[in-house]
Amino acid sequence: LSKEEIITSIEFLNENSEVLNVNKFGPVQNSKIIIAVQIHNRIEYLRHLIDTLEKAKNIEDSLLIFSHDFASIEINKLIRDIKFCRVMQIFYPYNIQLFPNIYPGQDPEDFQGYKVKTDKTYCRAKRIRCKNWQYPDKYGHYRVAKITQIKHHWWWKINYVFDGIAKRYRLDQLWVIFLEEDHYVSPDFLYVLKKFVIYSLISLGSHLKTFNNYENEVSKLGVHPWFSSKHNMGMAINSVTWQLIKNCSLLFCSYDDYNWDWSLLHVSTSCLPKWLQVIITKAPRVLHVGDCGVHTHQCAVHNAAQQVNLFSRVSESLFPNSVFVSETSRRTLKPSKENGGWGDKRDHELCYNNTLTDPLHQLSDHSAHFALNMVDNITSRFLFPT
Repeated sequence: LSKEEIITSIEFLNENSEVLNVNKFGPVQNSKIIIAVQIHNRIEYLRHLIDTLEKAKNIEDSLLIFSHDFASIEINKLIRDIKFCRVMQIFYPYNIQLFPNIYPGQDPEDFQGYKVKTDKTYCRAKRIRCKNWQYPDKYGHYRVAKITQIKHHWWWKINYVFDGIAKRYRLDQLWVIFLEEDHYVSPDFLYVLKKFVIYSLISLGSHLKTFNNYENEVSKLGVHPWFSSKHNMGMAINSVTWQLIKNCSLLFCSYDDYNWDWSLLHVSTSCLPKWLQVIITKAPRVLHVGDCGVHTHQCAVHNAAQQVNLFSRVSESLFPNSVFVSETSRRTLKPSKENGGWGDKRDHELCYNNTLTDPLHQLSDHSAHFALNMVDNITSRFLFPT
């Protein structure tokens, strides 16, 4: 198969993806919440996440979507064995498992001097005429495929869930909770979410250093300006907020940062009519338990299982009768400089072409001017570089 035929085949599979367990829980249109999980290949973490999802109250009302960028027989079986809610699988088409040695994978004809000094990197890449020699990031580094894929996958997934699946099944009014394979959820995470969905952006997770005061915080909420490193876990978004973000697609896709969350922060501060506001659960209902991944390779999955004991320890304090806002802040933290890793024009174009776009004239005034800088690079469908 050609590259284009592979993509077409995956797109067909996504468009015709089977929804499991509808005979037990009713048609997809009866779903009350969407949960989208981005997964790669860490099956032991995923197994623990699925165990906690099964124990969540009201999970039977959800449509649980797993978004893959890595095909695995073992992971596929694990997901297809789920019986506690409606389940759907989608696959990110431009993944590096399918294209390991050509873009968007790590093309051997691309320069890969990621940790070399800026001037030497650029000059050497130019001298030997690598395909990507003109496109270092602001620090002189060149793209690393396994890192750029995470942002690509996240952006494709959020587009496909909101503008593909939700619209296809007339679920536009539902909230979407975004999780990752190394997250845990509390038994009451859906129960609590229902109590404050009047807000436009919700974070069910936070990075606490200690859980000693957890039981005293279970009813408390906080309202803050959204900040990437603090509020990027267990995010719940509605279609109104998504449309605001989507209107800034061009900025998200061209911002020189390989992290989706820091790119989203830049959208919030530089493109949206006002900074995103988030309401958080002071006692997090989503925990990050992963201790290995792209940046860390020393894995101790058994430590993850220990963290879930938190929810057993505080079980009598969960499911509060009511919740209330205990703190409100308008203080905006200063965003850091972009982290780089996203200077390649091919990544900009692929990202934007993974956007299920509206015509440019429908973009808001706050984002339309970004289109002028990129529109010449945009095709109706991504064309593989030759």
